Amino acid sequence: MPCPSKPTFVVFLLLAVIAACDGVGSAGEGEGEGEGEGEGQGDGDVGDTCTENADCREGVRCGCDDGACACEVGVRGDGENGVDVCVDEDDCASALCVEGNGDFFCSAVCDDDDDCGAALPICADIAFVGRICIRDPNG
Repeated sequence: MPCPSKPTFVVFLLLAVIAACDGVGSAGEGEGEGEGEGEGQGDGDVGDTCTENADCREGVRCGCDDGACACEVGVRGDGENGVDVCVDEDDCASALCVEGNGDFFCSAVCDDDDDCGAALPICADIAFVGRICIRDPNG
């Protein structure tokens, strides 16, 4: 398993995912390639708080340090939701890298399970983050 270069943020997300898994039902049949990949453009400027790349304006990305996330100058990743393995949020189109079953995968904001890829098939509410794709706690 790769070691995240920004472990504090990843640990925060992992704790949030674990907390959300209590009471989460079984995964839906959605095997979508992941919509809501963070491809949209927000109006966040450098230094503005963000959750994902879509919160930031064109030309900046959402970067996290010690659990605090803000728009920063840098190239956005292109990893797909529930499909691509990641080391940290810079690898993902959405800027969300979470633990899957056996590895870390790019996640993204979702509306339902159909928005999630095979590696992170469940759309769940995560405290302080919102609805994102997470692993199936049953396997």
